[in-house]
Amino acid sequence: MKQETLVQNENGVPEESTNKNEVVEEQHAEERPTESRVVPGEMKHLEEGLRTGRLPSPDGRWTVHDFQHAMKAKVEQTPWVIEDLLMAKSATLLSAQPHCMKSLSLLYACLEAVVRHKVFNHFKADRVKSTLFIETEDPEGVVQARIKGFAKGLGLRENDTVPGFHYACVGAFDLVESRGKLEDMIEEYQPDFMVLSTLQSMLFDRDWLNQKSMQPVNALIVELAQLCPLILVTHSPWNRKDRRAAGTITQTANYVTTMHYQRVANSGKDQYVHVLLDSKVGAVGTSFSLKLETSGELRDPSAVRGLTYACQGWPSGTAKAAMLDLLEGDPDLSAKELSERTGTGLRNAEKVLKEFKGQQLSGSKK
Repeated sequence: MKQETLVQNENGVPEESTNKNEVVEEQHAEERPTESRVVPGEMKHLEEGLRTGRLPSPDGRWTVHDFQHAMKAKVEQTPWVIEDLLMAKSATLLSAQPHCMKSLSLLYACLEAVVRHKVFNHFKADRVKSTLFIETEDPEGVVQARIKGFAKGLGLRENDTVPGFHYACVGAFDLVESRGKLEDMIEEYQPDFMVLSTLQSMLFDRDWLNQKSMQPVNALIVELAQLCPLILVTHSPWNRKDRRAAGTITQTANYVTTMHYQRVANSGKDQYVHVLLDSKVGAVGTSFSLKLETSGELRDPSAVRGLTYACQGWPSGTAKAAMLDLLEGDPDLSAKELSERTGTGLRNAEKVLKEFKGQQLSGSKK
């Protein structure tokens, strides 16, 4: 117990005096080294490091392992957030030309995943309870009208609540500079996945064709995906032969899954989106189509009821039209290139190419 006495200073004023033994004791306590504590989960790594003579990196990222370490490791498969479309702790890149229903389809996916635990009434989203959609281009009134149309398609009533569905129409912003705000939104709403639409409105003065300029953006997407799996919407080159995202070739490397939309219509004027999908981990279907479900005047954004999975590959009567459209833009395409860019069979592509060449030949003779 602290012992105190009153003594007089040189001016004769009483003041407290601490016991000298206690002062010495406190000084020794300050000199004692702090106790080293090892987090229980790190003990195994430390023991292995002492055995092999190679201590692990403090943060674990730079630790070098050998072959047996991999063979003995228990590998857990990374779960899908949306089966075949979006994995946990990853990002998916969706590209298309303007007005190909990119934002429309993913706004619907955010609502449907919370209500049905499916996306496009086909892809499983069993674990999804919360979503966040961030729009930078479309006006808030258009987004709200779409949601009202989707609600009718999903059987929701006007007074129903859907606690897990969140959206924000924020306008253009600098993605890198707004990192803190995005992290705050993720922390507050705890989405199981989020959508950022569209990349070009988040770059400000960055050159999307320059790797150095885009490096901070690409790095941020990877880091944000560790906090919340995300789908990023972007544009594709303004031509009919390139079915990919616009920008540097290294941009696509940052995404586990990429998708590209092409809007098509059959002879009955039904509207579809054909999707080419590529995944680093494999997916069941790499070519499929979505059908736009509507009711009422198409000029009204609230007339759209949703998008549903229509079929693998192309809807009947649309694959040929898509290949002929590509050939009109580039007559020198090979059958293999046609097949790859449309996701249709090589034999079918060869047949269409032969027909196109025949039409060209007969036209030149006239």
